[in-house]
Amino acid sequence: MTLIEYYFSKIYENDSWLMIEKIRTLCYDLLMEYQSKDNNSGGESLNRATSTLGGKDALSDFDLFVSERKKGKTSHMKSELDHYLEEDVLPRNQNFDILAWWKSNGLKYPTLQTIARDVLSVPVSTVASESAFSISGRVVSPNRSKLHPKTLEALMCAQSWLFAIESEDEPEMSANRFATMNDDMDVDDGVSTVTNVDVCVL
Repeated sequence: MTLIEYYFSKIYENDSWLMIEKIRTLCYDLLMEYQSKDNNSGGESLNRATSTLGGKDALSDFDLFVSERKKGKTSHMKSELDHYLEEDVLPRNQNFDILAWWKSNGLKYPTLQTIARDVLSVPVSTVASESAFSISGRVVSPNRSKLHPKTLEALMCAQSWLFAIESEDEPEMSANRFATMNDDMDVDDGVSTVTNVDVCVL
């Protein structure tokens, strides 16, 4: 949050406090959402344990009393996020391992650790679909701007059909006899489109 406060004060200047509060509110809402999930799962496990023991035991009312009392205290206590934000900022280090830090501080911030696990598990790199699914190398040149998924699907289907037709007539026909030609065309809206033509090399 300190980094957000620093940059927002430079970007938004006088309105920075308003934007920071929006981010802070989103963080608290996310924390409450995760905590409510944990509370629901904890209540279900308690109900299952009670039913396993043969229904309502002598202390089931006491458990309910304790949970209600805990809810009342929560509003007056500092949240997990408050304690986390009050910690000193760690010194910058190029070898800092964020995953190891969350693993070692999981007992201190269990809900925040769960949030970090969900957020940090998002893949940070992707492979172009035309490169991953092409049966004969790259379908388009590396300098293309965009190729619509439907166009890509049509190109791959057409290529498969051409290979199938040629292989029926001449079994020895190999994919090497086909050369792929990529042409970039500029259209009126400034978006570059790519045409892909399969040419039989004799």
